[in-house]
Amino acid sequence: MEEVELIKRRMLRELVSRRGSTAGSARCPYERWARAPTFNDALSKCKVALADFWAEWCGPCRLTEPIFEELAAKYAGRVAFLKVNVDENPDLAVQYDVMSIPTMIVFKGGKEFKRFIGYSPLLARQLDLTLQGLIAG
Repeated sequence: MEEVELIKRRMLRELVSRRGSTAGSARCPYERWARAPTFNDALSKCKVALADFWAEWCGPCRLTEPIFEELAAKYAGRVAFLKVNVDENPDLAVQYDVMSIPTMIVFKGGKEFKRFIGYSPLLARQLDLTLQGLIAG
């Protein structure tokens, strides 16, 4: 079962990267390993962004990963998706006051709009509705 999940995630990432590579440079990126320069560039380029602050050792982060991947596929090119490994990018975690993980931050116009901390069964729906509202408005 775990192998099937890994294959699904890999295929979803490939789909997202293909969608992003076929469009012009105005499309919002999916940054699997976001660092400060690419993170800040995406925030300045895109009206809406979703950042996932996570770590490999974090169990709840594994629960939020499929949610992030599905949203990245659904909103490819319209929303910047940025995965920030807090162990590799502690400066970004400090800059955005990330005190626990997983933390997902929705940005609008480069500014924090809404923050989701931890995992909840309602997280996918809450994030989806938030992104829909920002894109529509």
